[in-house]
Amino acid sequence: MQILLTQSIPKIGNKGDIVTVSEGYGRNYILKKRLGIIPKPADIARYQKTIQQISEQKQIKQQQLKDYADILADTEISLNVKTNEKGHLFGAIKESDIVDVINDQYHILLDTSMIIIDAPIKSIGKYTITIQFNHPIIINIFLYVHSNKQ
Repeated sequence: MQILLTQSIPKIGNKGDIVTVSEGYGRNYILKKRLGIIPKPADIARYQKTIQQISEQKQIKQQQLKDYADILADTEISLNVKTNEKGHLFGAIKESDIVDVINDQYHILLDTSMIIIDAPIKSIGKYTITIQFNHPIIINIFLYVHSNKQ
C-alpha cells in the first residue's frame, strides 16, 4: 500500500514522502492516526509544491546565515559593565547581553541559543565567544569586557 506521509514517522519516512507499507500498518496506524493519506494526483502535486517551497526557504535562510557569519567573523565587540575594585563583575555576562550588542552594532538578530560561552564571564578582559548559526556555520568573535566603575 502506498501512503503519502503528512507527518514524519521515524524509520518510515519524512513528511511529503510516498512510502510503501503493509496494508495493516497503513490502515490501522498511519491512516487512523492521520499521519498520512492515500495519495491522489492532486495531493501529490500539492505536497511536492510544499516540499519545494520549504526547501527554497531553507536555502534562503542558509544563505542569510552565511552572510551574517561573513559579517561577524573575527569581529570585536565591547561591553562596559559595573565592576568592583578588583575588576570582578557584579553579575555575569549572559548570552542576551552579547546578542543585544550585536543587534545594536550590526543590526543582526540572533537567538541567544546561538551564543556559546565556555565559562561564565565574571571579570574584565578579552574572551572568545563562539556563535553557532547552524551545524556547518560556526564562527568566533572577540568580546572585550571593560570596567565602568560607579
